[in-house]
Amino acid sequence: MIDDKEEYIYAGIPTYMGGKFIKEKDIKNYDIVFLGVPCDYGASYRLGAKYAPRQLREYSFWDRIYGEELYDLDHNKYLKTNEFKIADLGDVFVNPTNPSFNQDEITKKVYSIAKFSFPLICGGDHSITYGSFRGFYKAIKEKFPDYDIGLIHFDAHMDVEDKYLNMPEVWHGNVFRKLIEDGYLKGENMYTIGPRGVVGKEWFDYVKEKNINLFTSNYIKEKGILNIINGIKEKNKNKKIKFYITFDIDCLDVSYVFGTGTPQCNGLTPYECDEALRNLHDLDIAGFDIVELNPKLDDSHTSFVIAEELLYHFLAFGLNRENLK
Repeated sequence: MIDDKEEYIYAGIPTYMGGKFIKEKDIKNYDIVFLGVPCDYGASYRLGAKYAPRQLREYSFWDRIYGEELYDLDHNKYLKTNEFKIADLGDVFVNPTNPSFNQDEITKKVYSIAKFSFPLICGGDHSITYGSFRGFYKAIKEKFPDYDIGLIHFDAHMDVEDKYLNMPEVWHGNVFRKLIEDGYLKGENMYTIGPRGVVGKEWFDYVKEKNINLFTSNYIKEKGILNIINGIKEKNKNKKIKFYITFDIDCLDVSYVFGTGTPQCNGLTPYECDEALRNLHDLDIAGFDIVELNPKLDDSHTSFVIAEELLYHFLAFGLNRENLK
């Protein structure tokens, strides 16, 4: 956007949803602040997720959330979007050979956003959620010391493994084990949606030991995604708890999303994910990240079309504006 005049979607410098590019001193003037984390050294398989923030910005460029009046063909009703001031803080500076430095930098940036605004973070592989959640946790605990911090985790995998070969201390397979063990997250406040397949016994035993709420893909198909979301709402309706959403794009079935490093069959549909994200508004959501998008593995970039539509619908309809105050 130049001089507040909207440009064509193929023109200009891409920022998230065409928002203004800002410095940290300006965060307090915006409702939602986008942050890119271009790294994939925490991925154990196919690399390329570091290119996702730039690509997602391009596919967001036609979306706006200015209180538009719309009609929902999927649910046969009129809708009005939220009205948000959205800005783009750019990317975290990443040193590919110093993972601990990067986690600290991610934490600092997310903390600076979460003190005043809603952080919307794009990785990168899933290891970035460690630094992001840590910064979110610190900011929320300063502002709301009597609140618990919850996590809603969409993923094909549980990500509670331990150390692996020569991967960094925090990698995309152990990020939630690390958050729990380092005291930033209680297992009973974590809701994992979408895992499937055959996994290590010790990983499943860890989930049970820590009382993590696990909803497998098959269980979701049996019970219905809205019943799962409504159950989470019911369980937390009388709690003082603020939630962070981490959305790994591989929670979607591989037939829909090719652009991810660890795709898996028997996953969720885009419609199921859309229904989930659009119906979170009764929960106090205060932060969101999307991870594991990989433009190098999807020449069509339909993975990014799907991802951005999900983000747009969450921000436009699933995020309760009142919770941002």
